[in-house]
Amino acid sequence: MRLIAASIALAIASPSFAAEGMWTLDNLPKAQMQAEFGFTPTEAWVQKVMRSSVRLAGGCSGSFISGDGLVLTNHHCIVGCIGDLSSADANLMQDGFLAKTRAEERQCPNFEINRLESISDVSGRVSEATKGLSGEAFANAKRAAQSAIEAECAGEDRNRVRCDVVDLYQGGVQHLYRYTRFQDVRLAFAPEFAAGFFGGDPDNFNFPRYNLDMGLLRVYEDGKPVALEDFFPLNPDGAAEGELVMITGHPGSTQRLLTVAQLEALRDQSLINRLLSLAEMRGVLLQFGALGEEQARQAQNDLFGVENSFKALRGRQSTLNDPAVFEAKRKDEESLKAFVAADPKLSEEIGDPWSAIAEATRISREIETAFNMLEGAGGFRTGYFGLARTLVRGADERAKPNAERLREFGEAGLPRVEQGLFAERPLYPDFEIVKLGWSLSKLREELGADHPVVRQVLGKDSPQQLAERVIRGTKLGDVAVRRALWEGGADAIAKSDDPMIALARAVDPAARELRARYEREVQAVTQQAAEKIARARFAQLGTGVYPDATFSLRLSYGAVQGWEWGGETVPSMTYIRGLYERATGSDPYKLAPSWESSREKLNLDLPMNFVSTNDIIGGNSGSPVINAKAEVVGLVFDGNIHSLGGAFWYDARINRAVSVHSAAMIEALRKVYDANHLADEILEGRE
Repeated sequence: MRLIAASIALAIASPSFAAEGMWTLDNLPKAQMQAEFGFTPTEAWVQKVMRSSVRLAGGCSGSFISGDGLVLTNHHCIVGCIGDLSSADANLMQDGFLAKTRAEERQCPNFEINRLESISDVSGRVSEATKGLSGEAFANAKRAAQSAIEAECAGEDRNRVRCDVVDLYQGGVQHLYRYTRFQDVRLAFAPEFAAGFFGGDPDNFNFPRYNLDMGLLRVYEDGKPVALEDFFPLNPDGAAEGELVMITGHPGSTQRLLTVAQLEALRDQSLINRLLSLAEMRGVLLQFGALGEEQARQAQNDLFGVENSFKALRGRQSTLNDPAVFEAKRKDEESLKAFVAADPKLSEEIGDPWSAIAEATRISREIETAFNMLEGAGGFRTGYFGLARTLVRGADERAKPNAERLREFGEAGLPRVEQGLFAERPLYPDFEIVKLGWSLSKLREELGADHPVVRQVLGKDSPQQLAERVIRGTKLGDVAVRRALWEGGADAIAKSDDPMIALARAVDPAARELRARYEREVQAVTQQAAEKIARARFAQLGTGVYPDATFSLRLSYGAVQGWEWGGETVPSMTYIRGLYERATGSDPYKLAPSWESSREKLNLDLPMNFVSTNDIIGGNSGSPVINAKAEVVGLVFDGNIHSLGGAFWYDARINRAVSVHSAAMIEALRKVYDANHLADEILEGRE
């Protein structure tokens, strides 16, 4: 994936390169869209799009596609729900799921959907609260200001309202995003894993593709499907070659505005360490899954996540290993530094934020391993530990004033914490023992046998012995036990003899100390310096630039278009016929039985998947692809191999978003799954 330096420099340095950009809805590039496609979004259009798009709080995007609360997203975005609803006797991942009536729709444990209602600029309030401060004082003041803003926004209705203060432009701007919070989310339809992820890991981040990576959820409120005025109609004809298409979704994170020092740390340490860990974890999961059919089912979701992350991060590492990328990044940074140096007033105002970030990055690299193992819980990989930490920290944090709490335990965020804590989700002790035992061995390996926490945690036990003892002995799999500990507060936690609670208590002081140091010496310094760099960028480029992705609602625009690579043309669309031609009868190219038996009923000439020039990243999965009429013409589920460098730069010539075509979704619902009631609801907008 190497490109000539001049090409990369052009893609990186240009403030807006063709379809480049994940734009906030209050700062759309309307002039560019008009010039390139003859379309200017109106305020009414933007409002409809905003209220028809949704965020899956666990990390994906989606859209309302009927007035009765039906949500379209990816199959791979709801595998957690599907797995939670599965059992040894009902493997919904393998067999799929269809609710023939609304009474059959099944509630997803620990699932939240957010609909954006408003965006407001709170930069002035945050800036005033942190004025003249640095280090720990800055971090505490900023956290307090953000928590206060979020609590005031949610008010007494925090179970229905979610408010997030979002740092944009690396902290140069703070916006308050106010959402309607939906926590009664039910599964209406999911295809088989073999259909949703046909081609498996070999085809992941590639094209041509032949996936029905779709799922349908329904949002309920007060026990009834939510009644909506705003939703996207679906156009089964899709979009034509070259047609303008827009993607509204929630891209998770990009690093396009990072400094060279930060990118070097990612390249030389962080990404390498994560890749090594993921590779080893993959082996652990494959080994457990080889024990039997039920073990393979239990490990499937974890394995999918690990393999997906590994491939994505390997692509990022490959991008950063290209000298041309760094040459372009250095030139971009030097250009900005020269711009600042040429303006005495600006130079005096911002000083040298690049050096400050370089020093903060040095400290980050120094503490990264211990931070990831302890505060990041990389040494304690089991769902039981996550529950225990929430209980232990929740007891401590809720006793504090809201402004002094860790942000995740602020009043505005407690509904999401409590939903996760009290969700009825299966945990499989044998599987959890394997994961915890392996991660404890990594804790000892990474920190050393003489590290105080390692000695305190393991004592005379081996990692496997400790994992066996604490998981066999814990009662945290029982929701009633968790609820009693949560409601009992600090006293209940202190008196608990549950071995997993004891483990979380033992680790917490060292983990908190690392977090405090990170917030004080890395995060606070980086945020203050990044704000200064953002001011310099605004002075140089104006406001016509987009911020890095922050898992907040964005719009990207582009066109349905293939690409040229290696002297060959990659067409923009695949067709249902190609699915059968690609099938081999063996995993991961084995057809689901429903698709094998439906071949004669299907229109094989309908489009299956397509690519477009839209700028996307992880988190955009499940995003609707819409046309100028705000009709759904596709469903984003992936990017091509060239998009893996999209965390750092974008090239409209080769970066492509990969989507399910609207025609394939309707055709499959009707002729493969006998789900005419859902197809009719989607096309008519109501049941």
